[in-house]
Amino acid sequence: MKSKGILLDTAEVLESTLDRIDRLTILTGKEKERVKAMVKEAAENFRRLAEDVEKDNEELAEFFYKKAKELKLMSTDKNIEKEGKKEYLKLADRILLYSRSAEYDFKPEKLAELKKVYRKYLFGMTAFFMLTGFYLNQFLAITALILAIPIILSILSLQRRGYLGLLLAYSAIPIPIIMGAIALRSSIYNLITPERITQIMSETRWSAGTVKAYLIFLMLLAAVELYLLGSAVVGLYKHRHAFL
Repeated sequence: MKSKGILLDTAEVLESTLDRIDRLTILTGKEKERVKAMVKEAAENFRRLAEDVEKDNEELAEFFYKKAKELKLMSTDKNIEKEGKKEYLKLADRILLYSRSAEYDFKPEKLAELKKVYRKYLFGMTAFFMLTGFYLNQFLAITALILAIPIILSILSLQRRGYLGLLLAYSAIPIPIIMGAIALRSSIYNLITPERITQIMSETRWSAGTVKAYLIFLMLLAAVELYLLGSAVVGLYKHRHAFL
């Protein structure tokens, strides 16, 4: 596959850039060490990926190679002064991000793993909205409405592997998990407490069997929501480098 050779070339270009970085005087000592660390890791990532390429993506590999050449050409005091130190540091950081996320474009099984995590997040949030609808609690309903927009935006962005989606997901997940835990605890308590069943019967005019079935449904729905969103939290962190 052509991608393998191009990725190896990209790694070599980045490795050859390290000597240029050492000769820079426009950067502080800490900045030089930071850039060298990023470039070294990026080179290692591209070299390792080249050995494991499963899907040929020549166009993307060429893009990475051009970015590596751009960084190398920019790694002189004159060019950094011309383009700006901030832009130089940003380019080095961006190349590192590309090297970390690249395996999701060249290794189909990694992308398949990410899609499973995405589906857990999607179905977990679906379970949360269902829970707020069936729980018969106005506070939960209002909370769900407030969270609806950031959750929808996170779902759309995560599907495109956008970093904003990851941030929105992590900001939105805590409240549904807390609500799910409260609903699970409340459902179990009500189910094992005869006085609560009697009170719910009087408030809803449902039969005892209907009330118990309702509480069991809420308990299972809350448990499913907690499992899916808990798994999504772990999965999104594990695959955090997939997002740009």
